[in-house]
Amino acid sequence: MRRVFALLLILFFIGQSYALPSGIDSRGDNGCLCHGGSDETTIVELVGLPTEYNSSITYNITLSIDSPVEKNEVQGGFRIILSHGEILGDGWQYMDNGYTHTSQINDRREWSAVWIPPEDGDVLATFIIHGNAVNGDGSPQNDEWNSQSIAVPGPDYTGDSAPPDLTNSLNNPQKIVAVVAIILLLILTYKAIKD
Repeated sequence: MRRVFALLLILFFIGQSYALPSGIDSRGDNGCLCHGGSDETTIVELVGLPTEYNSSITYNITLSIDSPVEKNEVQGGFRIILSHGEILGDGWQYMDNGYTHTSQINDRREWSAVWIPPEDGDVLATFIIHGNAVNGDGSPQNDEWNSQSIAVPGPDYTGDSAPPDLTNSLNNPQKIVAVVAIILLLILTYKAIKD
């Protein structure tokens, strides 16, 4: 029974390290951490946003990833956490309080959509964008990712207009859980092999 449990646990953790070609949920809120640290040779850029939004206008936006990572059938993906407004685009989906790609559009590194700003003109719309350039082999090795953050104030917004800080790292509770999980995995693996 211990061997079966250990094997299931190992398979669970291995499964967590593979790519998600149909989009990423809140696990991607701090970046594409399963693919290692962010890489400065990969440039993530969201263009088409105004310096100040007008609630009666929709904005054509384009998200692009420029990276030296080899292009294959599957090329990349993204996760966008948006504080206000809505994004609509072919192949885009809303998942776990953020926008991400589907398997329909992971064959590229440039995506177009429309941003519908909030109706209230007194808010600051913030965008946290994580983009992942992948080599298409289904594993996180040799992929690269990076992030961008943007803040777009409404015409009546008064306050700090700085974009959100990007830490691109695990927070302390996530680090503790990861360390405990790795220790448990090693103990169970040792016991399964010993028996």
